[in-house]
Amino acid sequence: MDMSAGLRLTGLDDFITPSQACIKPVESVEPAAGKGNSVSIQFEEDGTYQEVGNDGSKKQLAPAKITLNDCLACSGCITSAESVLITQQSVDEFLSVLAANQPVEQGGKVFVVSVSPQAWASVATKYNIPGMEALGRMSTLFRSLGAAKVMDVVLARDLSLVEACEEHLSRARNTEEKRPVLASACPGWVCYAEKTQHPALPYMSAVKSPQQIAGTLVKGHVAAQLGVSAAQVYHICLMPCFDKKLEASRDDFLEEVTGSREVDLVLTSAEVVELLEKRGLDFLSLPPSGLDNLWGEHVEAGLVAWGPHGSSGSYAETV
Repeated sequence: MDMSAGLRLTGLDDFITPSQACIKPVESVEPAAGKGNSVSIQFEEDGTYQEVGNDGSKKQLAPAKITLNDCLACSGCITSAESVLITQQSVDEFLSVLAANQPVEQGGKVFVVSVSPQAWASVATKYNIPGMEALGRMSTLFRSLGAAKVMDVVLARDLSLVEACEEHLSRARNTEEKRPVLASACPGWVCYAEKTQHPALPYMSAVKSPQQIAGTLVKGHVAAQLGVSAAQVYHICLMPCFDKKLEASRDDFLEEVTGSREVDLVLTSAEVVELLEKRGLDFLSLPPSGLDNLWGEHVEAGLVAWGPHGSSGSYAETV
């Protein structure tokens, strides 16, 4: 199973075709009254962009830097044909935060890792080992890098499923509510609907995804358990999909008291492999270790109960 980093920048134009103009918000200055000012953008043969005024004057525009937050405001700029600068949500960012971290007493970060079942399953397939063994070795990997806790997202997923059922029943009882309920746990689908399928939005579920519920639990309950503020907890989620980075970067998901993100960083299964390579570690030589649960207990990876199974993330099966 090839999990090379090249997968991240190829084949992206099959999601949303680059047919719409970039709508990245920019700071604008209101034109003076009565001036009738307007400009147009002209693409030059050398690949640069020129701002053309009414009088024919031209001004070369500086290249724009697009962050993950900007990606959420656009339906056509993320393709393999464009160079997109992503400065956050990467292995390098994670290693940079690790290197710059200070002791907790001096305001440093406490690292907490949440692992999705899809992530450890992909890593298990990569190394051709049982899933629980892969999960245990991943726990050891992040503990060796300084993680105070390594947790699964089982409880978060179960809570998401329970809330999805409650929402479905609530809408069924209230004839004024929009039905059917469309799941919103996939950020790729949410982004697509927000930008191109507006009629679908009233039907979208208001329930958080397991990733973001895990973020709420970690920044609330786990932070209190560790005796630190939510802002001091650096929460890393190991997820199967790069779109989960976009979800974590949304301003919808900020911890209420400190305003810190519920999930500070998302690493995919491929990036776990990249992390191993950058640290010069042999995954199969790492001894398996257990996980932490929400109640502060340490449990063996093989004893984790993964709840209902299904190709829809268990939403269809449970509801």
